[in-house]
Amino acid sequence: MIISPVCDAQVSVEDNNSANVQDTILDVLIIDYPCDVTMCEGIRAETLIEYYGADWCEPCETLELMLDSISDKNIALIHHHPSVNDQSYLNHSKVRFAEQYRLIFIPSIVVDSDGLLTGAGQGAEVNQSMAITNVTFSGIDNLSISNGILNWNTSSIYDLQIWKLESVKHEFDNRMLNNTATDMMIVDNQQRVLNISDWVTNSTSRLVFILQSNETSQLRSLSSGSTGAKELSENDETLSGLLLHDGSYNAAVVTFLILLLCLLPALISFHRLQKQVDHESE
Repeated sequence: MIISPVCDAQVSVEDNNSANVQDTILDVLIIDYPCDVTMCEGIRAETLIEYYGADWCEPCETLELMLDSISDKNIALIHHHPSVNDQSYLNHSKVRFAEQYRLIFIPSIVVDSDGLLTGAGQGAEVNQSMAITNVTFSGIDNLSISNGILNWNTSSIYDLQIWKLESVKHEFDNRMLNNTATDMMIVDNQQRVLNISDWVTNSTSRLVFILQSNETSQLRSLSSGSTGAKELSENDETLSGLLLHDGSYNAAVVTFLILLLCLLPALISFHRLQKQVDHESE
């Protein structure tokens, strides 16, 4: 695992309360694109899963294959690449990763902008985590696309995010990464009609519409074996930037510290021997 979660408060899985989710996220709709009808109607998602991975992350492959096996079309799955070292890096994903959720390490999975699973071990619990979440999305009264024109309506005060998903080839492995976020646009709350025909492409596979506050989400651990959360400090934010810039940074630091500890007894003995030789020479 290359990343660790950061939250503002520790909350147990048993304290699951959908009201907290509604403070930050109101609604999630899906349109598989292109659709076969004249007017594409948005389908309300049952669950929003946001996976944060990287092509250079070896433990990520297991999670990606597992997420690909999810066949429920009513689940909005977004594969984010927040690392600048990825060819398919998306700045919008990095902003959501670092600012919206205040995460540090890859891989991480965020469920309904409320629950967090960190690392390949916890990520394997995503199916059981979805089973215990109790969120009902609402807020978008209607949403449709006809001839490239988006029409939507809401009684909320929030803007609408549209995430464009495509299948992207893995940089190192001979496989495709499905539902990968390749772009995102924000539709102002007052703009209820928008031409997006030039924004979507032939490679666009799905559009995910999210009605959400811009406030930082307070994530809680969904893992049954979680040890809790910690406050994000200024140093953690600095470390986050370093890790996102180079995924090998963490491993290099750990390796250096281990080697230093292994050599420390020998260095101490050498120092003592050197002092003894100097003393005898006097």
